[in-house]
Amino acid sequence: MNRIHLIRHGQAAEDVLSYDDLSPLGERQIAALGAFYRDQVRESPLYSGTLTRHRKSARVFIEATGYPGEPVSDPRLNEFDFLDIVRQYVPAWEDAEQLRADLAEQPSPDRYFLRVFREALFRWFEPPEDATYAETWADFRARTRAILNDADPDQTHWLFTSGGVISSLVADALDLNPAQMIRLNLHLANGSVTTFQSFKGRWRLLSINQMQHLHDKPDLVTFR
Repeated sequence: MNRIHLIRHGQAAEDVLSYDDLSPLGERQIAALGAFYRDQVRESPLYSGTLTRHRKSARVFIEATGYPGEPVSDPRLNEFDFLDIVRQYVPAWEDAEQLRADLAEQPSPDRYFLRVFREALFRWFEPPEDATYAETWADFRARTRAILNDADPDQTHWLFTSGGVISSLVADALDLNPAQMIRLNLHLANGSVTTFQSFKGRWRLLSINQMQHLHDKPDLVTFR
């Protein structure tokens, strides 16, 4: 049976304001993924979002597998704009220096930002009437659903994307509420694989957050 493999990008850059890049550790994660799946890729269609961390992940995977082609760019695989969502919740963070200063004041900047991010996401799910998001939650769900709707069920696909896209599609498949979707998103490992399988012309969820390629490499497991 044919499948869609949704691959979360490798670990991104540490700085929240320069997040859209692939760290050296992220490259190692995707290289391990490619080595594991080397004999399974063959000439299946391979797609990537247009973000830097997606494109670099796809490139490392292609080099590790010897895939005989180039990734097809598909902006529907792009993550939601998390900085826009957070800045709509904390308008003062439109000033990058204010964001850096506020984080620097915290004993655990990462934990603090994550708390604010979660709160901002809930506002995004049910926004006030005067909200002006670059992309609404409804629009994000519509474009991610289109990924599955448009995929040929007679082929296997490899898609390099982000945790928000993956968790949104899984939430649809399992009828999860927004809080459950957020928890899932935060537990998707970098370089993990979530798979849908074709069955009677439809895509059904088969597995989530597969990390077989990292089972003997615990030092490569990260979640941001």
